[in-house]
Amino acid sequence: MTRSLACLVLLAAPAFAAMAGDVQPEPPLPPEPLPARMQHHRFFIDAQAPSGQVLHLFTDTGGGMNLTTTGADKLGIAYEAEPGEQLAGTTPWPRYAGAGVLPPKSAPDATLPIVSPQPGLTFDGMLGAPWFGGRAWEWDYRAGTLRLLPDGALPEADPAHVVKLGFQRDDEGRHTTHFPRIAARIDGEELQFLFDTGATFRLDAAAAERLGDALVRERAGNFITMEVMQRWRERHPDWPTIDKGDAGMAMIQVPAVEVAGYRTGPAWFSARPDKAFHEYMAQWMDMPVDGALGGETFRSFRITVDYPAETAVFEQ
Repeated sequence: MTRSLACLVLLAAPAFAAMAGDVQPEPPLPPEPLPARMQHHRFFIDAQAPSGQVLHLFTDTGGGMNLTTTGADKLGIAYEAEPGEQLAGTTPWPRYAGAGVLPPKSAPDATLPIVSPQPGLTFDGMLGAPWFGGRAWEWDYRAGTLRLLPDGALPEADPAHVVKLGFQRDDEGRHTTHFPRIAARIDGEELQFLFDTGATFRLDAAAAERLGDALVRERAGNFITMEVMQRWRERHPDWPTIDKGDAGMAMIQVPAVEVAGYRTGPAWFSARPDKAFHEYMAQWMDMPVDGALGGETFRSFRITVDYPAETAVFEQ
C-alpha cells in the first residue's frame, strides 16, 4: 500500500469495515450541546472519561470507528500492540462520555477496534460514518459548532440549496453503510464526491506557508483522483499547483466549486490514486466517486444533514 493510499484509509475512509444494521430506538437528546469544537475546519469532541482525563475524539463523516491506544490508556483498557501492526485489540463501546457522545444509532452495542495511531496523529479515537448514520446533524463552519438535532430537523431553505445525498442500500432500501455521496460541479463538469468532514491535508512547511499559515500543517482539505487532477492541469495550466504538498502528493487550487446551488472557492484539492476512490471507497458507496469534499470547501457554510431522509441543506 502506498503512503498516499494509507493516509486516505485513515483520514477519508473507514479504517475497518463500517458497522451497519437495523436502526434502534433513539434515546433522548443530551440536555447540553455536544462538547465539540472546530480546529482548522475539522470538528473534534472532547469527552471527559470517568478518570477525569479528557479524550480528544476526531469526528469524520468519511471515516470509520475506532479507539486509539492513547485513548485506551486513558480509559485503562488493556490491549496488545505489536510493532508494525495497526490493530491492537477491540473493546465494547466505551460509555465514557455520558449522554454527550451517544453510541451509534445503527449499532448501539458496537465493538470498536483499538488501533495504534500513525505518527503525528494526536486524537484518542474516531467517531465516523456509523456514528453519524441514522441521525440529523448540523455543522456550522461559521460558528465552529457541531450539533445533534432531533430526527427530521431540517431548516427551511430555497429548494436550490437542498440536495439529495446518495447512500449504499440493500434490496429492501436500508442503508448498508453511512457514507454520503454528494455531487458538485468544477470547471463545468459534475463530479461525485464523498461528503467528508474529516478530509485532512498534512502539509509540508512550504505548502503550509503557501496556503496562508505556515504554523498550521494539519488542516481541512479536499481530495481528487489523479485522473481528474491531470485533466484540470492540462486544461488550465494557470491554476495554482504544488508538486508535493500534502503527504508528498500533488495539489491544485480550483477557482470555484458549485455545490447545493452555491458557488464557493477558491479551494485546494490534493491528489489521491484513482483506485483509492474508484475501487476502495466504492465498496462502501452507492457508486464510485472522484474524490472527497471537506472543510476546505465547506468553511463558509452551515450544513444540516438528515441521514434517514438522505437530504442536506446548505446555508451561506
